[in-house]
Amino acid sequence: MLLALLLACTTDVSVTKDPDSISAQQRLGLTDAEVAALLAFLNDCGTTFDLLDDDVALDSDAAENLVSHRDGTDGTCGTGDDAPYATLDEVDAVTQVGDQTILALLAWLTDGEVDPGGTWEGVDFTESEIAVVLDIANDATSAQLDVDVGLDADTSSNIVDHRPIADMDALAAVPEVGASALQKLKDYVPAWGG
Repeated sequence: MLLALLLACTTDVSVTKDPDSISAQQRLGLTDAEVAALLAFLNDCGTTFDLLDDDVALDSDAAENLVSHRDGTDGTCGTGDDAPYATLDEVDAVTQVGDQTILALLAWLTDGEVDPGGTWEGVDFTESEIAVVLDIANDATSAQLDVDVGLDADTSSNIVDHRPIADMDALAAVPEVGASALQKLKDYVPAWGG
């Protein structure tokens, strides 16, 4: 009976963690790839309170605390005061987050609920990276594409000439846009301010 009650509990209990104890990754037996996927998901600005609370079905306090930590003091994702998660232990240290929350996130991710984006010319993009790359391709000046992004002048000119670029297939089809150009655009995503 007691075991059934414990299993029915859906909220993690905050406990003081021993600094000499094993990491959350070791404790839960997660692979590096699983941890990387969890961190990328939690650091993505598209991962909102509503997504965590409604779709992933986390405890609302855990969902709120995860988003608040990432977004920083101004409460807005994608600004200078953001505090992205660097390790799983940092996620584990958030109030109301523990093993159940981490495992629920992983289960939701591995069930294929997250649109992973796609791959063009061998370069992988998340859904949020795709949106920003298309914004860069459609809004950056030729000089920004050339100097800031690091594309060669012909590639920059071709991108500007083919605007509006509706999707990643159209961008990949632009002459001179190959794996190198797509990787440079992807790498520039964090620096793009619109």
